[in-house]
Amino acid sequence: MDAAGIYPPVFYSVLSVFVNSDVAFSVAVIRMANALLATALLTVVFWVLPRFARTPFVVSLAVTIVPLGLFILPSTNPSSWALLSAAIVWVTMWAAYLVRGRRQWALAALAVIGGVVGAGARADAAAFAVFAVLLAAVLGLRKLRASVLPLAASATVIAVSAVSYLGSGQSSAVISGLSNDRPPLTLAQHAQNLLDLPELWIGAVGASGLGWLDTSMPSLVWVITTVALGSAVVLSIRGMSGRRLCATLLAFAAIWIVPFVLLAQSNTTVGSQVQPRYILPLLIILAGVAAASVHAPHWWRGGRAYVTAAALAVAAAVALHTNVRRYTTGVDSWSVDPGAGAEWWWAAVLSPVVIWVVGSLSFAILLGIVAYIVTAESRTLAEEKIASFASDSDGADAPDTVSTFALSRRNAPDGI
Repeated sequence: MDAAGIYPPVFYSVLSVFVNSDVAFSVAVIRMANALLATALLTVVFWVLPRFARTPFVVSLAVTIVPLGLFILPSTNPSSWALLSAAIVWVTMWAAYLVRGRRQWALAALAVIGGVVGAGARADAAAFAVFAVLLAAVLGLRKLRASVLPLAASATVIAVSAVSYLGSGQSSAVISGLSNDRPPLTLAQHAQNLLDLPELWIGAVGASGLGWLDTSMPSLVWVITTVALGSAVVLSIRGMSGRRLCATLLAFAAIWIVPFVLLAQSNTTVGSQVQPRYILPLLIILAGVAAASVHAPHWWRGGRAYVTAAALAVAAAVALHTNVRRYTTGVDSWSVDPGAGAEWWWAAVLSPVVIWVVGSLSFAILLGIVAYIVTAESRTLAEEKIASFASDSDGADAPDTVSTFALSRRNAPDGI
């Protein structure tokens, strides 16, 4: 457990049940538990979301998770829960404002769970959860009487996050930074930080090393992921309503202001102290809110979805090969078989090459299935002609459709 009280207690308290005297076994079990938790929560969220919200959810993860997210989600680091929370809270709260009935209850509950997961892991994740519910309100809040449940869930997330944040030793970083034993930055250094901040963004999608920042990714990885992330945000600009534009600008401001302030408080420059993984939750939120439109399935259907999926599958395969090789021989040699000449590996588990091939194929198949579902959802939504519902209604909507009020052209120019 985190006995020093630096981190919120939930993450360490929950995972401490898997700890015993065998350190290697404990680490392996914790990693499997975290992988199972992430898989289960993300799967449940996907199927509970109404069809129009699944594509923004998938896009927000797909274009940000390779390679750092895939490395962190099953890890023993509390950042794993921070990423999970960032992926869940904004989308479940946004969708909860736009649907009614049992689906709204389920989404509100999932939002609270996501908030607890984040707030229980890191102080900054608690702050990001609050930011996520505020952005969801900007995107989805319209009629107060129809939004009592989502607002109650938002208040719960905010309260839990506030308690966790204020009770965590990490919260002092907002005032004093990560380390302030260096002299204050000069004006020139502040200006340089402002210009160099995008280095942290691309670092979060592969330009920075994994682990202790010692496992550098081939350029192919971060070029693909950076193009995918940038393309997703640019593609989402089309037909933006005032709400979505406001939410996107707020998210974009956050990925610039948060690391800039932290660097300033820490008296350090980009490349030191502030790691890209601290920014990754905000990138997930940015990609999500930018794509938060009922038209998103139409934008991502067919060739665009399959090409993006294929490119990300290649990037993930290369990243996994590099990372496996790092833990079998180090980074001083290369082979198609990441286990060739292995100096470190277990005797009773699958070989490195099998791990690499199975892992890479599994992720590629998952991306392919998701691309197929997005394309199918686009056809289904087109057939239902969701955009034709323009009447104002306080009643319960069909469980798999957006509320008619939310689709009013008068209130949502881009259909949100």
